[in-house]
Amino acid sequence: MPSPDPNDEPAAALWQQLTRWSGNRTRSDLMIDIGLGRKIASIVAKRLARVIAERGGARPDAVTLSRRHFAANEGDEPAASQGLVTIDGSEGASIQLATCCRPIPGDGIVGYLGRGEGLSVHTAECTVGKRLYERDRERWLPVEWSEQPVRPFETAINVLVQNGKGVLASVAAAVSGAEADITHLDMGEERAAESAELRLLLSVRDRQHLAEVQRTLKRAKSVLRVARVKS
Repeated sequence: MPSPDPNDEPAAALWQQLTRWSGNRTRSDLMIDIGLGRKIASIVAKRLARVIAERGGARPDAVTLSRRHFAANEGDEPAASQGLVTIDGSEGASIQLATCCRPIPGDGIVGYLGRGEGLSVHTAECTVGKRLYERDRERWLPVEWSEQPVRPFETAINVLVQNGKGVLASVAAAVSGAEADITHLDMGEERAAESAELRLLLSVRDRQHLAEVQRTLKRAKSVLRVARVKS
């Protein structure tokens, strides 16, 4: 770890480069963010190792160990198959699942480390994420799902239904029958039309579970079409 002594010019230059990357004003602010869970220590350590390597310095033992744990080789980029961060649903405020695409286990995912923010996880095909990638490629990190997530995850679907008595009850029963939960429901404005589009926010275990919910909904008499909402 570089010395915190402000009179140590090489170390001070390293801290300045690291805090500029992290979006913090000072080294102390960065340490506080790590302590509060706003920044992920392993990600900061990887970036520090990269900065040191670019400057031609020797890597500290702790950072070397971190890089060996999170990377498959000695290159600057970690191997995508290993995933720098594992998502299991127990993460705090430092990791957020993007609401534009609402990733769930089974989706290909990537992580965007915002400036002064935590890690935002997007699906690999998210259009919002792709725009962020084109704008700021160096802030993207590989992430992966845990083999055993600890909670359900929310995702959204659109359901086109034929208007009629008991339609909402039929949809709710189908979702419940697939062992999922509706956490939010929006209806279209034209309720007097022959059909209406419902947007459901569902709580599901993973992508396979979502597919089961969709199949169950499609078998409901009043349902005309079901599709997952993608950004």
